[in-house]
Amino acid sequence: MEASREVRKKLAVVIGNLICRCIEEARYVPYILGQDEVIEMIVRNPEAFQKLVQEEQCDRTEYSTGTLTAKLDALAELGQFESFDGFDMSFCSRNESEANLAPAIEKINHLTRTFNVYVGNTVTLFEKEFEAFTEKFREQLSRAGMDLRVIGFTTEDMADLEKTALSYQDSGQMLQAFMFERLLSCHVITKQFVSLPEGYSLGERLIENAVRSPALFPATVKFIMRVSYVSQGGWEDLFTLLVRIVDFEADESCRSRLIDLLEQDAMFSCNLLCAGFADLKRRTPLERRAAIDRSLQAWKQKGCA
Repeated sequence: MEASREVRKKLAVVIGNLICRCIEEARYVPYILGQDEVIEMIVRNPEAFQKLVQEEQCDRTEYSTGTLTAKLDALAELGQFESFDGFDMSFCSRNESEANLAPAIEKINHLTRTFNVYVGNTVTLFEKEFEAFTEKFREQLSRAGMDLRVIGFTTEDMADLEKTALSYQDSGQMLQAFMFERLLSCHVITKQFVSLPEGYSLGERLIENAVRSPALFPATVKFIMRVSYVSQGGWEDLFTLLVRIVDFEADESCRSRLIDLLEQDAMFSCNLLCAGFADLKRRTPLERRAAIDRSLQAWKQKGCA
């Protein structure tokens, strides 16, 4: 049985709503406060202590009388990685070596743990919710005497899903926008009964949207650099997409803006150029820019191969 346009549209709406709900619900990560932390909270903020006790009793998550279960808001903790704005990671600063970047590296390690937990929670929650939905959907079809195996989405069917992801990006919620992209291409969707259009990439749409917007471009590039090292390279494919989409030959302005942003982030530049901070610090701005430009050209060729 081939799905009608109406069925495909409704399914796309359901998937979009499910993704948005999971992105939001997965943000609250439970963790256990130790006895010292509990005592400090009782003294400093008894109202917060009482609130946590009530929440714990409602959720039935008591572990022992000496501990208390709280909930970390992972999305608030991660933000859009704007906490890195508080560190001077440029080459035009007083920093002389990698040792001067220690506070930024400590922040990366801290956010990496939160990021991994949040992403894992979101994927797990979405897979569970989507599988429960597909099971109910198949049962309904079975009762109606229908057997639906694969629903092939067209580019037109992706419009509403794309619109939701772009709305996240346009409002500055980069993590949510690209988390939406990750879940949309999650294997649990395609292994069930939905096939996305051949060659379709929501990540490409998001980056193309940024390249077209002078205001959105810096925020998107910063996010892509920071999520690359916070994810320990797990989301580095976004940078590959970015380099491939920026037209180095036809759009010299965009290329120059990209190099500017890369040079301002020493953490990313050192990884990109496979060089130490002290080495890059000794080079002139012109030499660093030329090195970044050559690396981008090589990265672009590698990504297009």
